Amino acid sequence: MRHPLICHSWFMRTGRIFAAANSAFALVLAVSAFGQEPAVPPPPPDAQLPAQRAQPQSPDANNVRAVRLSDVEGKVQVFNGVNPAFDQAQPNMPAVEGMRFVTGPDGRLEIQFEDGSVARITPNSSVTLTQLHRNGDGSTFTTIDANTGLSYYEMNGRAGQYTVRFGPNGVMPIDSSIFRINLDGNPADLAVTHGTVHVTDGQNLSLDLRTNHSIHFDTQSPGQYDLVQSVAADTWDQWNSDRDQALATLEESATTARASTGSPDDAAWNDLDYYGDWYNVPGYGQAWSPSGVGTNWDPFGVGSWGYYPTVGYTWISGYSWGWWPYHCGAWNWFDSYGWMWFPGNCGFGAIGVGWYPYATVWHLPPNYRPPVRPKLPVRGPHGPAPHPEPLIAVNRGPQFAQQFRTIGGAKPAPRAFDYEGRSIAPVESTIHVSTGGPIGEGFTTAAARTNPEVLDRSSVGVTSRRDLYQTSGRGSNGYAPPPSYAYRPAPSASSPARSSYSPPSGGGGGVHVASPPPSSGGGVHPH
Repeated sequence: MRHPLICHSWFMRTGRIFAAANSAFALVLAVSAFGQEPAVPPPPPDAQLPAQRAQPQSPDANNVRAVRLSDVEGKVQVFNGVNPAFDQAQPNMPAVEGMRFVTGPDGRLEIQFEDGSVARITPNSSVTLTQLHRNGDGSTFTTIDANTGLSYYEMNGRAGQYTVRFGPNGVMPIDSSIFRINLDGNPADLAVTHGTVHVTDGQNLSLDLRTNHSIHFDTQSPGQYDLVQSVAADTWDQWNSDRDQALATLEESATTARASTGSPDDAAWNDLDYYGDWYNVPGYGQAWSPSGVGTNWDPFGVGSWGYYPTVGYTWISGYSWGWWPYHCGAWNWFDSYGWMWFPGNCGFGAIGVGWYPYATVWHLPPNYRPPVRPKLPVRGPHGPAPHPEPLIAVNRGPQFAQQFRTIGGAKPAPRAFDYEGRSIAPVESTIHVSTGGPIGEGFTTAAARTNPEVLDRSSVGVTSRRDLYQTSGRGSNGYAPPPSYAYRPAPSASSPARSSYSPPSGGGGGVHVASPPPSSGGGVHPH
């Protein structure tokens, strides 16, 4: 039985207290402890916070491209090039450029990209994310090396450019395509079950391979291949189809909450629609909370800290839906309801720059201690040692392990959110895709077909939020939020959830405190 590791370092290097005028209310910037604790003590005074070395920040750390491990079964090891990174992959673990994944005899892995495309790896197989690049305009370029074994690829053709390489050969989807690569023997096999891909060996071979066609490569004689007008069945095809069905179920019914984000077609939004409820809170915008939990639920109840050389330790949620709420936006505690999450700067687009290694918290419940970002590992004289830093597990109690519906199960009844004397009902699901799965209809297409009004940026875009702020009496003295950031008013003692959100500026051990606009109260961002 695996025992959780207990870590009592501080996630925050510093703490600040913002006192509201004529009020004893204080918001403490501190926080986060990992480990199983019989009782969660209050955070210590500011002066008692121990110092912590700065987390590493690469020059482009604020725009690191990280994709999601959306499903992990059995033994899956993670390497940074030739060096071990993690002995065991976890769902919701970020995957970054250069990572290599190796499955054991019982291992299976699904990697989910921002546009919903997936790569899947069967047992005794290996792939490398050779290139995860994003241009300044937000377009992405992805190169995957299939190293050994059997792997599947489903590229939806809505965004991004993909290349899958094996040996001297490269495969580039021309449209939405499904194909598999089998390197278990000679000949190596490329089979297309949907769409069209372009195949090249960089020299003489250049052809388009269409649905239900295969090409066999003689691994002993480069340049020799056979075209076959059929696709032989493989025993792992059913697993690939089962994963398609699971993802299609998650996106059957969507809300409009993601419409104003910079990445509405990211499949991770489907998890939030499926596992939780959205509330349109007056003056705040959209807020999300998981279904079937009460006020005693902890968003950091189960998870792990994982170390990444370019960004330091990042939080890996143990919850099935735990991607977006821990890499953008902010969590906030409401006394009458519990925890809610507000999106902000999620994805690359008009209102964000991508992915952040940690969550932001605004207002904390009394005596609550969030997870602590661990101290950096000790460095040797020649840089980091080539051994993996173990995941630092967190388990605050068995009550947080299994609280959410299974795929295909009934959704728990939503809770009403009582706010300022009003009962706010959850946002209804109104966007229904016609075909689901990685290469099915995306949110934007479905919304344009069934609810075109939700894509009208004049009513939900950043500009209107800025205008709302300026006309509300706040934001005088010439203050305006940065044009690339989503914006909400900063919190005050009477409304602690209202806060601006902006990405970290680098350094500081992961601590980022957004400067509040004039006359609008203080903001708390414990990371």
